[in-house]
Amino acid sequence: MKPATAVGAAKALAAGLPRLLVAAEHLAFITAPGQHGRRRSGTGDSFWQFRALRDGDDPRRIDWRRSAQGDRYFLREREHEAQTIFMLQLHDTPGLAFQSSVNLPSKQDRAVLVLLALAALLLRAGERVALAGITPPLRGDHALSQLAQSMVTGGTAPVDPRARRVAFGDFLAPAPVFEGPPGGAVVQILDPAECDFPYTGRVRFAGFAGEIEREAGEVGAWRTTYLNRLAAQREAVVKAATRTGQTPLFHRTDAAPAIVLSALFQALRKL
Repeated sequence: MKPATAVGAAKALAAGLPRLLVAAEHLAFITAPGQHGRRRSGTGDSFWQFRALRDGDDPRRIDWRRSAQGDRYFLREREHEAQTIFMLQLHDTPGLAFQSSVNLPSKQDRAVLVLLALAALLLRAGERVALAGITPPLRGDHALSQLAQSMVTGGTAPVDPRARRVAFGDFLAPAPVFEGPPGGAVVQILDPAECDFPYTGRVRFAGFAGEIEREAGEVGAWRTTYLNRLAAQREAVVKAATRTGQTPLFHRTDAAPAIVLSALFQALRKL
C-alpha cells in the first residue's frame, strides 16, 4: 500500500475528527473507568472549589460573596498546579500509513487513536499535555479537541526540555534515537504482517516515498532473514528508549488498543 500525500492524509484526519475524538474518549473510559484525576487544593491560580470554614483556617481566606448566600462561612480554594508536562509526539513516517488488511487500522490510525486516548486520560488526571513542537501545554475541558485539531492544522511551539515525552511510531529506521528526560515512553506500533511475514510464493513489495519496489520469486526464502532483522530492530528500539530512561512498549494493530493504553498509562503514573 502506498501512502496518501500529506495533504490528503490531513484532510482525511480532519474529516474524521469528531468520530476520532469520541473513539479516543471511549477508549480512555474503558481503559481507566475509575480514574478521576489528581485535582487537589494548592497554590495555583485556577479556582477549584468552595469549602466550608474549619477550625484552624485563616479567616482572611473567607469568600464573603459565597458566604453571604447561606449561614456558613466558605473559603475559595485554588487548584494545585501540576508541574508535570507531557509532550506527545507522532513520528509520522511514510510507512506509518501501511495496513495489510482492510479489516485492520493503519499504523497511523492506531497511533493517533492511542495518542489522543492517552491525552484524554492525562488531562482527566489534571496534567498538562502538548503535542511536541506543535502546541504549548494545554489543560482543561477543551484541551483534547484543541490537540486533535492541531494534529491537522499543525503549529509551532517551543519544546520544554523538562517535559516527559511519549513517542509513537513504527521506528523501523536504523539506529533509532529518542530524546527527553527520564520518565516518558516509546510506543512502537507494527502491523501483524510486519511482525509475522505471512507471505508465500511470488510477491511484489511496493516501496514508500520513492523506495525501490522488490519482487521475490519465492518469498519464503526471505522469511528467516527478515524476522531476524526485525528482532534486531525491535531490540534497538528498546535499548534506545531505556538509554534515555523511557519505558519501551510494543503494540500490534490486530491487538486491542486498550491493552497498550493501559500499560502506557500505568507506566507513566509510576514515575
